[in-house]
Amino acid sequence: MPEDTKPNDQTADTSAPEAPKSASSLPPRAAPNQKPEPAKRRKKKEKKKYDSFTGYLWGEWIRPLGTIFIIMGIFRLTVLDWFDVPSGSMEPTIMTGDRIAVKKFTYGLRVPFTKETWLFQWGRPERGDLVVCYSPDEGDEVRLVKRVVAVPGDTIEMKDGRLWINGEEPVYDPVDPSKFPALDAVARSEMDFFTETVEGVGHFVMFEKKNPQSIRNFPKQEVPEDQYVIIGDNRDNSKDARAWNMTREEWGTRVDFMDIDRIHGQAFAVAFSLDGWSPRWGRTFKGIH
Repeated sequence: MPEDTKPNDQTADTSAPEAPKSASSLPPRAAPNQKPEPAKRRKKKEKKKYDSFTGYLWGEWIRPLGTIFIIMGIFRLTVLDWFDVPSGSMEPTIMTGDRIAVKKFTYGLRVPFTKETWLFQWGRPERGDLVVCYSPDEGDEVRLVKRVVAVPGDTIEMKDGRLWINGEEPVYDPVDPSKFPALDAVARSEMDFFTETVEGVGHFVMFEKKNPQSIRNFPKQEVPEDQYVIIGDNRDNSKDARAWNMTREEWGTRVDFMDIDRIHGQAFAVAFSLDGWSPRWGRTFKGIH
């Protein structure tokens, strides 16, 4: 009888042996003493080469700076400008030494680098506006800042220093001189201050108390189309529409009108102010009207 075979206590493993991991799935081993490959470097911008020192100056200095100056010039001529105030004709609103900001686009857009050629006009000066304009009797090299007191179609007259607009006198309310600390104390003591209000819009004006030498009277006149009457707030110390293009014998007989083409912007703020070399911090970034 054949020998009985004993069953094996362990079940035979019939599964296939596990395949070894592919070498490509494992991170590569760095060879001994091998440095990692550096990241790709960005290509350096090649420096411009110039044939001469003159070419270097033109490419690196003159052309870039010239471009900046042209852009700034166009910006000042068409968008925003500034103006150094050399006299006190607009005190107490604007002081000598103020640097005022001027919006050049308020009334329209001019051809850059021209003074009287308009591309577009979309606004007109209004009564009470502070405007920068070219002097009508001293040429285009002299710029002025004054206030518009009459617009086309208005009638205007001055009696004893007080304006009459369309047959009505503005309201004049006295103002305490202490309200104007930037003015010299002696000057404040020699002046009378008022708020002059026309059709609900008021601004400060001042008059000399004694012996005024200015023009305080002129007859009624109607303002023509495209013309304006502009006068300083310092009524007894301002050369303006009461004296432009006139002899002394003509003073008080008429006013000289300002053409809209010679008005180049609206003053709206004091950028900064100097009393000699001393800053007036209280006037820095101060709105004016």
